[in-house]
Amino acid sequence: MMQTLLVGQFIVNTGRFPVQTISEGFYFFTWLIILISIILSVSTRSELITFMMNLIGFTFMAIHTFQPLQYNSDTAVSHMMNELLMIHVTLAITAYVMFLIAALHALLYLIQMNNLKKKKFNQKFFRINDLASIGKFVSIFSIAGFVLLLISLILGVQWGLILIGGSIWADSKVIGSMIVLFIYGAFIFVFNQKRLKVNILMEINIILFLICMINYLLLSRYSEFHQLIN
Repeated sequence: MMQTLLVGQFIVNTGRFPVQTISEGFYFFTWLIILISIILSVSTRSELITFMMNLIGFTFMAIHTFQPLQYNSDTAVSHMMNELLMIHVTLAITAYVMFLIAALHALLYLIQMNNLKKKKFNQKFFRINDLASIGKFVSIFSIAGFVLLLISLILGVQWGLILIGGSIWADSKVIGSMIVLFIYGAFIFVFNQKRLKVNILMEINIILFLICMINYLLLSRYSEFHQLIN
């Protein structure tokens, strides 16, 4: 509730969503994580996934808190922002949250499989969903993230073509996002076709999320297009 109020205060003070910079993106990312974790805690009743999501949300909040940036609504960047770009950034961050949830469920799958192999039928075992349900959540959230990222990339490229022209296709962040979109699409295809063992696919999903975060946190700093935004 406090974070929601702070997001509302930010919007009122600046007239925009907190997605313009990486630091603001951390805050919005954290808010989405906690919001979705509350929804999942009610719908799936998985205490461990809720704990893991809040732990990650706390980490991102700490990053935002100890690297504070003053914000205002009168910067040159704010005048460049428009509705198309806002939708692009919001969808991208939401896609990252979907990929995070998929990766956490993939981790739970590996933990539960290890419990089964070692026959650890303790209290922790019964607090985690069965393997079939966890695998289904990995697929659902991976597909949701893929669709959101696809729409976000289309809108972002359209905005970039208007802003800087055809050189957008050589931008490092655009290339990185297209690679992330491709590998997640390949993962979804292989997962649905059951071409590999499920435990290997879960490990791949976790690695894909790490690649996704590298694309978001690192490549943005070398992107001519996104430097105009940040």
